[in-house]
Amino acid sequence: MEEGKIVYFESGGKHNTEKTLEIVKERLRKGDIKKVVLASVTGYSAEKALTILKDTNAEIIVVGVRGLGPGFPAELKQRLKESGHKVIFAEDVTINFPEVVKETLWRFCEGMKVCVEIVLIATDAGLLQPGEEVIAVAGTGPLGYEKGGGVDTAIVMEAIRSGDFLQLETIYGMKEKRRKIKEILCKPR
Repeated sequence: MEEGKIVYFESGGKHNTEKTLEIVKERLRKGDIKKVVLASVTGYSAEKALTILKDTNAEIIVVGVRGLGPGFPAELKQRLKESGHKVIFAEDVTINFPEVVKETLWRFCEGMKVCVEIVLIATDAGLLQPGEEVIAVAGTGPLGYEKGGGVDTAIVMEAIRSGDFLQLETIYGMKEKRRKIKEILCKPR
């Protein structure tokens, strides 16, 4: 049995960004995970991740969204690429992510839904291999919430293609393979 700690923030939002990334950094120290998939709309979270995670040797895959707020800075995208990281935009990848699944994950928190979504996007884009464990980091979005933006949720998840996400192994003894969300590192209450 392995014990871990889950950090619960009193509220979601940007003010949790640095603490969330410190929690991710601590989890990366175990050495079994080499990639972080990070949601970043304006570049704020990606910029913080570049600084806080710089000594971890983890590859950062930033999943952005076009058309929200000021947009993702081209200069930051270039710096990420020059540092060996990757940037993709959600609109460039079509995934199969049913609304009922999104709505269910939203009941945990907005960041949980986005964490799963960005792993599906990165896997379908070929940036992750199915079965590979990664840390996914997202947050309470910038729209409709005064504290929004930044990141406040982090999980360890097994990469899986979106078309396979709802496929459950039905063979006796395969229940372990059904679990794709392996650990919850932090989230808002």
